Order: sequence, then C-alpha cells, then structure tokens
Amino acid sequence: MGKSVALLERWSARWRWSERAQAHAMHLAAVERDATEALARTKAAECLKQTESVREREWEMHEKCIEAARRGLKAFMEREKVYANLTDSSRVLEVAATLGRLASGMATDRTELTGEDGGPLRVGLSAALAKVYGQAEPALKIVEIETVGESPTDAREPRALPEKA
Repeated sequence: MGKSVALLERWSARWRWSERAQAHAMHLAAVERDATEALARTKAAECLKQTESVREREWEMHEKCIEAARRGLKAFMEREKVYANLTDSSRVLEVAATLGRLASGMATDRTELTGEDGGPLRVGLSAALAKVYGQAEPALKIVEIETVGESPTDAREPRALPEKA
C-alpha cells in the first residue's frame, strides 16, 4: 500500500478497525443465524401442516373402517347375504383402531419390561459383561448403586457385587 506500518497502526487505532471488523463479523453471523432460524420455522410449519393432513386422512379412514365393520357385523348378525365373516370384521376393526390411534397421536403398541414377580427390571451388569466379553477379569470390580428415592442424594453407598462361583 506504500504506507508505513506505524501509520497503518495509528489509523487502525484511530478508526478502531479491529473492533469494527469484529462487529461486522458478528453482524454477519447474526444475519446468518436469523436466516437459518427462519428457514427452520418455515420447514417446521410445512411439516406440521403435512402431519395434520395425514392425521385427518387417517381419521377419515378410521371412520370408514368402523362403519364398514358395523355394516358387516350387522349383516352377519341378521344372517343376510354376507361377503365377510367375523374374522374379516375383527381385522377391519383392528385396522380402524390402529388408524384412530395414529390419527390421534397415540401409541399403537405397548411394551413393558418387568423383572421377577412383575417388579422393576434389574440388569445384572456382571452377567451382561460376561455374555459380551466372555469371562470377566478377576481384577475388575463391578459396583452396584441402589436408588432408594428420586434424587441422587437418596442413593445408598456403592457396594461390590457378590462374586458367583
């Protein structure tokens, strides 16, 4: 530039180039962040609209399946000419229930894991390690912490698991 370093340093200090460059970079980052957030909000709104549309269609199908099952069951009970049997009607009701649950945002299945006597599930860490890695190292001490209450302060002191023969 044909200027001395000392002059450039004075100009930099006088016009606060470093602070201004940093402020400009922060402004550009804020603009980019705002644009990214706006795009994310737009996509979320589109996704929500699509989800609602799917739920409405599922609910309509749920209603149609319920009505078809009712008509089939009524015809079966009245011994009219029937093109479906009870198995078909029950399957239609099952599909209707699944569609209704999906349309309502409810779970379609239920899975429970329980331990002995229906109590809480307890995982044997030693058994799991032995199953994965073979025989556990004798020097390896596994510590079990039993929780008595809701908070970590309610936990009992750690204790070593009893060794199995």
